[in-house]
Amino acid sequence: MRKGTIGVALVTVAAVAAAPAVAAVTTTTKPRIEALGGASFVKNRYIQDKQRFNKDVYQLKSGTKIQLASKTEEEPHTVSVVNKSDLPKSIRDFGKCFGGGVCADLEKAHGAPKDGQGPPKKPLVNKGATGLDTRGDSIALAPGGKGSVILSAKKGSTLYLLCIIHPWMQAKITVK
Repeated sequence: MRKGTIGVALVTVAAVAAAPAVAAVTTTTKPRIEALGGASFVKNRYIQDKQRFNKDVYQLKSGTKIQLASKTEEEPHTVSVVNKSDLPKSIRDFGKCFGGGVCADLEKAHGAPKDGQGPPKKPLVNKGATGLDTRGDSIALAPGGKGSVILSAKKGSTLYLLCIIHPWMQAKITVK
């Protein structure tokens, strides 16, 4: 994880409660997008990060209320809609994501404090219609946090998802 993403990670911790379009989840219902995993390391050898979305592909109907949940207690996550071309394909591509790419753009859109301390000013970034439908829509989830969002993209659309804090976390939604 690069230094700037630690700031976003710390920033999103208390984010979900302030977002009007992200409601608290009181029951476990499907469909559900979950952030799973954790990290481990061996001193002077490696770090292994197993954080991921619970599926690679979600097939959902337009208008569906999607339950969101972070199953990790260590770090926050985002569920962010990006273009397919924004998705990093290698570690080298992470630099593009953060260095003026979509990850940096969404950090700024969320209002992440420059010092990396505290929650983002905007836990929900909505670029298109209310809900998930277009590049730039992004929801921050605190560690262990829950929420929900409406899939507002039109039938036949494909949405590419990325966690801007952990850009190897990638998935897509095929809208039925």
